[in-house]
Amino acid sequence: MGQVTHQKSYSKIYRTWIAMLSRCRNPNDNNYKHYGARGIQVCERWYTFENFYEDMGDHPFYWAQIDRIDNEKGYSPDNCRWISAKENSRNRRTTKRHGGIVQQELIEKIGWTKNQFRWYAKRYGIDWILENFKADTLPLRYNMPVNKDEIIGKTFSKWYVLSFISYKRGEGNRYLCRCQCGLEKEVVGYYLRSGKSTGCHSCAYKRQKNKPNPKKPI
Repeated sequence: MGQVTHQKSYSKIYRTWIAMLSRCRNPNDNNYKHYGARGIQVCERWYTFENFYEDMGDHPFYWAQIDRIDNEKGYSPDNCRWISAKENSRNRRTTKRHGGIVQQELIEKIGWTKNQFRWYAKRYGIDWILENFKADTLPLRYNMPVNKDEIIGKTFSKWYVLSFISYKRGEGNRYLCRCQCGLEKEVVGYYLRSGKSTGCHSCAYKRQKNKPNPKKPI
């Protein structure tokens, strides 16, 4: 029986070391295509567990994961650190980024839900979101509980909010609003904050009527 030198064979840090070597050196490992096949290697010093443990030590907290600071470089003392699973997922090369910001981090900074982000990205595009985020003109998160009087006196596109009218379950708060054309109408607060209602039907009709028809000869 071989001599045991580190007394860590059943520890979490030892399993981390084994998994790191496997995904970089074992073609049969399920993750080899993302590491070893891409040229990601473990430095020779870390071929020995004792050296790896000396450089990295134990996990600083239970859910800590080893992370490569530069995803194009391999595992070495100057390119590895302990981070949380959340931070690790955001540092992956496959993580979506917009304007140099990780998508999930951008969503959190805006204050939206994932569904709201997807809805605006599909309708207006990512560039529109980034431009309005920098200008601080994005619509608010529309499923957050809000004070019924919070938006009174504010303008949303062509609507100016005059007063609160009522609350209806399944619909939310309703407000009396005045369009730029002078027409007053009840509008659901959700439609105001989300940008789904930008003005009265009369303005929308006039805008559509005056819109040139590309199929009609001049």
